[in-house]
Amino acid sequence: MDNEKKSSLKKPLLIALVVMLILLIGWHLIVPALGIAVVLTAAVWGIVLASVALLAIGILLFYVFSGIGIFIICGLGFLWFLGAIIFFPFLFPFLVPLLILLLFVGFARRKEDA
Repeated sequence: MDNEKKSSLKKPLLIALVVMLILLIGWHLIVPALGIAVVLTAAVWGIVLASVALLAIGILLFYVFSGIGIFIICGLGFLWFLGAIIFFPFLFPFLVPLLILLLFVGFARRKEDA
């Protein structure tokens, strides 16, 4: 009984692995034919995700660090924000709410410390 179960699971697993292998080989054959457009698109999306992730992490670290660490993280986040806006202007609507949240948290922290 167990032997039949094992053999019944092997066939779908083998089919899935073969399909994944075919797709992987196809991807490696098609991407060079598309040229540099795929590479640039992937790089832009990487920068987009990195910008949003770093600013979100910066907001989170406001609650973790205290003192000079806040200013260092804020400065690095702001420089990344400016660089992202200069190089990728379409990110502006995504990054402005994060910047406003960073400024609000910084202002609230300053009032709290005073």
